[in-house]
Amino acid sequence: MGHDRVAVVGIGQTKHSATRGDVSMAGLVREAALRALADAEMTWSDIDAVVIGKAPDFFEGVMMPDLFLADALGFTGKPMFRVHTAGSVGGST
Repeated sequence: MGHDRVAVVGIGQTKHSATRGDVSMAGLVREAALRALADAEMTWSDIDAVVIGKAPDFFEGVMMPDLFLADALGFTGKPMFRVHTAGSVGGST
């Protein structure tokens, strides 16, 4: 069985603040993703799949956020994977 090579080629962060009333969860994801694309000098058409790491649904009250986040990113129809391992989600992705 062959293995596809994958890489993290850009990084992006949102503005750090105690609260961000100016933007939704989808907006925060879009902000970070656009910054990562700019850092990598790429566009969405260069991306084959997305992996989202997020806290469990119970803590944020949003069920299956990967589906609406894919739409918010304009990524509908491409593979999207969600990783959630409670408090260690950042270390798991």
